[in-house]
Formats: sequence, C-alpha cells, structure tokens
Amino acid sequence: MMIKHILDNLNKEQHRQLMYAFEHNLSQIIALPHDAFIGVNIKNNKALLIEESAGIWAYGKIKFKSKELL
Repeated sequence: MMIKHILDNLNKEQHRQLMYAFEHNLSQIIALPHDAFIGVNIKNNKALLIEESAGIWAYGKIKFKSKELL
C-alpha cells in the first residue's frame, strides 16, 4: 500500500502534523516531490487528484496551486 509506505517515510514533523490533523478531524496535506501529496480528511478539493485512498487517508497529485493549499 503506497499510503502506508509514504507515512512510514515522512520526517517526524510531517508525521506529527498529519497525526494531529487525524486526531482532531482536520483536513491536512503534506506536499511531496513531483507534485504529489499525502493527506488526511481531504474532501472535494479541486486542486487535488486522489489516486489512492484508505479510509480518511489519501495520496495523489496536486493538479494546481490554490488558496486552499497555501
């Protein structure tokens, strides 16, 4: 599973950021190389193309930068 592999390879700060969002039911993404992202609680964001999901976790591509991502 790509999501588990990516989560396991994030640095401590990125992992902490996503876990905080997970625990508090917040939407959060971490930008990855090559316009990719991993995130939690992602809903209807036109700037993101979800390629894989597992429960509330998602992995995919950032289609374009938007104010929602800043």
